[in-house]
Amino acid sequence: MAIPSLPMPVPSTPLPAAPPADHETPHWLFRYVFSQDPKTIAKQYLLTGMAWALVAGTLSTLFRLQLG
Repeated sequence: MAIPSLPMPVPSTPLPAAPPADHETPHWLFRYVFSQDPKTIAKQYLLTGMAWALVAGTLSTLFRLQLG
């Protein structure tokens, strides 16, 4: 049993262009803190790791100074 093919309708006039998007760029807080972009998440991960390494290094130095 063959499936009949129907002709595809073609519009006689071109469709109007879509209006420009009416939205602002997100605030930096939403762009960087609540991001779902993998590149931004990687930067957050890198900066957080470096910050914790700095905290750990400072604490280890303080412990060694306390021991004398």
